[in-house]
Amino acid sequence: ASKREQGSKGGMLRDIWETPQVLQRLLEAHIQGGAAFAPPDRAPSAPPTPTGGSRGGKSVRMPSLEQPLPNAHGLAGRKPLEVMAACSRRAANRFTIIGSGTSYHAALVAEYLIEHIARIPVVVELSSEYRFRTPVMRSGDVLIVVSSSGETGESVESLRVVRNAEFGNDVLVIGVVNDEESTIARESDTFLSVMAGDEVGVASTKVLSSTIAAFTLLAVALGDACGNLSDLERRRILQELQAVPSQIQTILERESRALKGDDGEEERALQIGDCRLWDISCQNVLANNFIYLGRGFNFPIALEGAMKCKEIAYVHAEGYPAAEMKHGPIALIDQFMPVVVIAPKADSCYEKIKSNIEEVNARSGATIAITEDDNTELEAICEYVVYVPRTHEFLMPLLTVVPMQLLSYMMGTLRGNEVDNPPALRKVISLDVPALSASLS
Repeated sequence: ASKREQGSKGGMLRDIWETPQVLQRLLEAHIQGGAAFAPPDRAPSAPPTPTGGSRGGKSVRMPSLEQPLPNAHGLAGRKPLEVMAACSRRAANRFTIIGSGTSYHAALVAEYLIEHIARIPVVVELSSEYRFRTPVMRSGDVLIVVSSSGETGESVESLRVVRNAEFGNDVLVIGVVNDEESTIARESDTFLSVMAGDEVGVASTKVLSSTIAAFTLLAVALGDACGNLSDLERRRILQELQAVPSQIQTILERESRALKGDDGEEERALQIGDCRLWDISCQNVLANNFIYLGRGFNFPIALEGAMKCKEIAYVHAEGYPAAEMKHGPIALIDQFMPVVVIAPKADSCYEKIKSNIEEVNARSGATIAITEDDNTELEAICEYVVYVPRTHEFLMPLLTVVPMQLLSYMMGTLRGNEVDNPPALRKVISLDVPALSASLS
């Protein structure tokens, strides 16, 4: 078995702690016109990218999207970035992004990013469903296949469904993967590497963060190519994106340094009061159900938090758009069901999220909120508040996902679970059993 399949002591926690360096490396590789923001007490892993940048400021370079497509392709001679940008000017063309599990959640964040920044229409599908459909695509459409391993069976088969369709040679297929030698990377027209390196723990953590960051860079590059992103907004997004590694380091130091140990390597048992997330975990470790709520950019993170709660803590959890709470979940809320609400003031629906919290309180629910450091408004209406640094609304998922990962890890640890190698997650590649049986017969 591979290292990823075996897991190891401290694997998931170590993966989460590597997120700042992973993101820094990715930003240095793609941002021109300024060095990435280094986490405290850490030197950059590589020299800053040389300055260049269009329009006199920071810009994003995507070399893999700037090479012309081969002559055999239906879009021969055109650069992938040009094909993608053309979707913003043609009502008939669009992006379809597919993925499974955590990759699907990353695809949902990508939908928000690309539509808001580049103004390109995006549809997101589960690859497990997409592979059995008869997709309707046009010449010039773009299919983006997201897979950490690049070998996820449903995603590979979905790619082949499009490739083998009548229109397949006229569709641009892009893989977003962590393994550059994977099947999806090889069979796509081009691919984006999220550059996260190997994950020791089985559950995806730093790869998710790196994938979201890669989609953020892609959205900015597309916004520039489409002419839909102003210089001021591009500079602001990239400047705040370069600060994200440092901000994640701050969250990790605050919420899990005591768990990791003073030497940064050995885990130790925490005590009540060591950190807020540990206190939350201790209080709710016996809960049988959780609800995770978020709006806009943070709705996919609510889904991810619920999935991690199931995968790592072995506790039933559901993620919902906060506005949908009244359509079913609210009937289940009582003092025994913790409700995790992602409620940053940067969210344009912040006041509506506060109303959702009041609805939970009216049913004696226990609310755990995640918001920015300087927002003290929620202390009076929530049982616990977990704080993250302030950033741009588009970038908030990169910060709010970290407490979700740590909470599931801590609860899983308290419940005595095999957090680094959950039995149900041993398979990183989904096998097509009938096809496998046929090949062996």
